Amino acid sequence: MQPFSFSAASLLSSADGNDFTINDFYNKVADSRHVTTLDSNIVIVDIAACDREGIAEIIETVSLCSPRTVGLDVVFAEPKEHDSRLIEAIKNCPNLVLAVSVEADSAAKTFHIDESSYFTPELENVELAAINFPTGSSNRTIREFKPDYMTADGKRIPSFALATSRKQSGEIVDSFMKRGNDLEFITYYSRIFKTISPEELADRAEELIDKIVLIGAANDPYDLHVTPVSAAMSGINIHAYTVATILSGRYFYQLHRYTNWAIAFISCFIVIMISLMINIGVKGLIMRIVQVTLLYLTIRLGYYFFIEHNIIINFSYSLMMLTFGLFAGDIWIGMTTIITWIYNKINHIRESRTENIYTQ
Repeated sequence: MQPFSFSAASLLSSADGNDFTINDFYNKVADSRHVTTLDSNIVIVDIAACDREGIAEIIETVSLCSPRTVGLDVVFAEPKEHDSRLIEAIKNCPNLVLAVSVEADSAAKTFHIDESSYFTPELENVELAAINFPTGSSNRTIREFKPDYMTADGKRIPSFALATSRKQSGEIVDSFMKRGNDLEFITYYSRIFKTISPEELADRAEELIDKIVLIGAANDPYDLHVTPVSAAMSGINIHAYTVATILSGRYFYQLHRYTNWAIAFISCFIVIMISLMINIGVKGLIMRIVQVTLLYLTIRLGYYFFIEHNIIINFSYSLMMLTFGLFAGDIWIGMTTIITWIYNKINHIRESRTENIYTQ
């Protein structure tokens, strides 16, 4: 495991202050390490400001480079003049995954295709896949993805990343789907992807051979999203990270909420017991040292399991209970100190009165 360095800015860098989890902090710290892997399977081709003719040319060039699979993250909702070249390029591109947008049905936990390219009915050998992200609003942090979407007729629309990954390795995807999770965490940290601009495509064509090629807008201001490691990441990059997560074979396991609460309760119980057992004069100082040490160790332990074992332990419960537990302990100690002082004061007054009576 790489050295751990704490940064307060990492805790405060969420675009939405209310949309933050301890896992975002772990991702941020892990991504800031001097350890970065250039993904060897995935290449992003940026469409930049290309019109449909330009996109058609990109697809034609990519097709000639014998890619393993091609994911096109563009929806052509309305017809335009001279689309014939674009449609032919899409038809002739092998192993192409074409983007669609899905929407939830109002009365059930099913989905339907909301938006797709107008020429989709003309396509025969092209797989449709959903490019949606499972967030309630556009400014929420994208930490997870939904592998597929069930339709009302019992069919499943795969996510863009799942469909693309399946063409690379059906065996890995089958193993991944056996997990049966409705949502899966995306691994963002310590990974980058080759990104090729339209101008560079001809000169770097050999870099696409036998690769997963994702075509989309890498800098479209309308397609930028908040992630744990970036306040503005393009949708095509998020899909790339999702594909890499699926194909890596290393997935996150999240402890049940009750397990997290049990860990928090036990930690808090131990600390409070230690607090009540210490009776020396510097107890306050010792407990402050214990508190800071435990807070650091809790974060450090969560980071270790997150990075080394892909286990997500929500230590925010523990941090909260330790903080309020020690605060409650301080209140208890303060109250008992005040009560003891009052009791001793009353006894002292009584003793003084008794002595005065005997003196008289």
